[in-house]
Amino acid sequence: MVPMLAVTMLFAGCGGSSTSTPPSRAVPVITWVTPAAVPVGTMLGSTQLDATASVPGTFVYTPASGSMLSTVGSNTPNDTTDYTTATYSVTITVNGPIGTATVDFGTTNQTIRGFGGSTAWNPQLTTAQASALYGDSTNQLGLSILRVRIDPSSTTGSAANWGTELANAQEALAVNPSVNVFATPWTPPVAWKATSTSEPYNSGCTSNPTSLCGGYLNPANYEDYAAYLESYVTFMADGGVNLYGISMQNEPEENVSYESCVWTPQQMDAWIAQSASALTTKLIMPESAVFNTGFSDPSLDDPNAEDKIGLIGMHLYMNGTSQGSPFLYTNAETNDKEVWMTEHYLTPAGTQPAIADAIQAAEEVHNSLTVGNYNAYVWWWYVDFNPGGGLINYGLIDPSSNPTYYGYAVAQFSRFVKPGYVRVNATPTPAAGIYVSAYSGSGHSVIVVINSTGAASALQFAIQNQTVTSVTPYQTTSAGGLAPLAPITVSAGGFTADLPAQSITTFVQ
Repeated sequence: MVPMLAVTMLFAGCGGSSTSTPPSRAVPVITWVTPAAVPVGTMLGSTQLDATASVPGTFVYTPASGSMLSTVGSNTPNDTTDYTTATYSVTITVNGPIGTATVDFGTTNQTIRGFGGSTAWNPQLTTAQASALYGDSTNQLGLSILRVRIDPSSTTGSAANWGTELANAQEALAVNPSVNVFATPWTPPVAWKATSTSEPYNSGCTSNPTSLCGGYLNPANYEDYAAYLESYVTFMADGGVNLYGISMQNEPEENVSYESCVWTPQQMDAWIAQSASALTTKLIMPESAVFNTGFSDPSLDDPNAEDKIGLIGMHLYMNGTSQGSPFLYTNAETNDKEVWMTEHYLTPAGTQPAIADAIQAAEEVHNSLTVGNYNAYVWWWYVDFNPGGGLINYGLIDPSSNPTYYGYAVAQFSRFVKPGYVRVNATPTPAAGIYVSAYSGSGHSVIVVINSTGAASALQFAIQNQTVTSVTPYQTTSAGGLAPLAPITVSAGGFTADLPAQSITTFVQ
């Protein structure tokens, strides 16, 4: 059963003045609708203390705003000549905790590499945008990963076609020198591509030449392509950006009408085994659009290719009519390869994301880390670079560098779970619609909680194998923001916290 408490609120209404003294004083009529039930630990506020009266006056509530329902009392009106004190009481139900989440800081799961997004095809980041994305202050997202695009317009590369992404990486690193930057090509240079019946050029290509879209990499140019990718590594390093990794192809199964190149799993395996040793940074593959492990299994199972793979990259787009869902890739774990979710975005219900959209995004991050055991989560575009005209905004920040609800959702993780932290065991779903994950690193303990339901709830936490004395909640609700709340004392290895309806809360020590 859910335990309940009843509390009586008593207050007085007052008001009015008169030119003569009436034989008896009138009693104001007070209207106060019984407040909805609240979880234990709720601070009283305007949601509960919203009475009205038939005459102007001042309301004094007991318990007062900010109280936790501990005392009752009454007061006297300002005008005692015309009106007598009026009192009214209501009963509010206080629900006990809906469950207990056990967090065991003595356990170790995957190492977190970070959270980020992409600047592919976008204008150069401004200093304000870079600060909003990579800073750790109020209204900043605290990201730690940047995904850049390798422009294919030259077989040798130059500042003319690679310089924008270099500048983007430099801007990010200027804000956070620990940002991990990785690069992805959408197609090799057209001089090394070929076409066939099974891997044709895309006739609807929006670029010129058409060979930028579809087709495949000519095996005669495998070594050239490896040298080309390595030249990008060198170009970025010469600009002060040491790439964490480089991908061989974005979404190899997609023959689309923008920059693309089709690979079969066997072609990917052959290129890696033959040519990938030329790379001096981690090779990322296959970056399948729908996380089709059939594109990486042959390479992981090939002893001539497996040791050249740095990490597995994947996306979470739709597979047929079903949205891609995170899952544990056992073949990657067997071969000791990290798995990064390197691209995805969600489309808001309206033109701008709202709290329901943020909840959906936070759940996807949660599932990526707890179900998929992924090491990193990377959103698609940082910014909606097409403002106006009623276009949908699915970026992490808006064109004015303010976080969107998607940005707040990702920031509940990225602001507090830094590269090198490890995920620890936590009860993933202590109650229906409540999701919990926990992390530890650099002397900090972090618990992220999502309340996807339409009801406020209280949740108990039991802390194991870690001395935690207090936690500071940072909360995102329908009001937006990532606001720090008052610290909560942890007593006897536990605490209880209020989770507003449709909210995301991160508890940090």
